[in-house]
Amino acid sequence: MIQLLFISFFLIAIFFSMLGLGGGILYVPLLLQTGLSYYEAAATALSIIIVLSLTASVIYHLNNLVDWKIVFLLNPFALTGAYFAGANSKIVPEKILLIMFSCVMLISAFFMLLPVSEKKRIIKNKNGFIESNKMGHKYHINLWLGIPLAFLSGVFSALLGIGGGFANVPLMTLIFNVPIKVAVATSSAMIIITSAAGFLGHSHAGHINIKLSLILASAAFFGALIGSHLSVKADKKFLNITSSIILITVSIWMILKAIFNL
Repeated sequence: MIQLLFISFFLIAIFFSMLGLGGGILYVPLLLQTGLSYYEAAATALSIIIVLSLTASVIYHLNNLVDWKIVFLLNPFALTGAYFAGANSKIVPEKILLIMFSCVMLISAFFMLLPVSEKKRIIKNKNGFIESNKMGHKYHINLWLGIPLAFLSGVFSALLGIGGGFANVPLMTLIFNVPIKVAVATSSAMIIITSAAGFLGHSHAGHINIKLSLILASAAFFGALIGSHLSVKADKKFLNITSSIILITVSIWMILKAIFNL
C-alpha cells in the first residue's frame, strides 16, 4: 500500500506542478481510501503541503514575486486559525468535512476554467490601509477585511487539509487586485506557516503518522521538481480542463461517500 501511495503522490505532484499547483486538493481523497480517518488524512496532507510550499516559495522569492508585506501582516492571523482548527478538528463530524471538502473542490475546478487576465492594473482603492507595489502594479490591502478572511482561511485549510491557496489567491486577486503571479507566490509563502500551524494543531490532537508523512512528502517533492521542468512545454489549457474534470469527479464521489458511507 505504501508503494502504491508513493507512486500516486509522485504522479499527482508532477501533473499539478505543471500548472503551478501542488496537487494538495487530491491528497486527502487518496488518503481516505487507505482507511485513515479524515483528521489523519488532513494532517498528513498538510505535512506534504509544507514541503511543496517551501520549495516553491524559495523559487518565487528568487524571482522577486513574493509580497512579504502581505505575508507578515496577514499570516499571524491565518496561522492562529490553522492551529486552533487543527487542534479542535474533531468538533466537526467527518461527514461534514467531506461535504465541505467537496464544495472546495468544485469551486477550485470552476476557478481553474476561468481565463486569467495578465493586463496591468493600477488600482486606487480609497478603503486601502496598506499600500504595496509589485511588478509595476500598485494595490491596497484593507486590513479590516484581510485579517478576518486570513483567519478563516487558516481555519478551513487546517480542517480540510488543503493548505489555504484555494482561498488566498482569489482573495488577493479578486478583492485586493494583486497581480495573479504575485498572489500565487505570496500564497505559497503564507501556506508554509499556515500548514505548519495546522499540522502542529493536529499533532497536539494526536492525528499524526510521522513515517507516512515523511514518505509521501518525499514522493510529492520529487514529483514537483520534475513537473516544474515539464511545465515549460505543457499545454496549460488542456491540463486545466483535465484537472477540473478530475476535481469534479472526485468531489461527487466524496459527497456520495459522505451520504452513503461508500
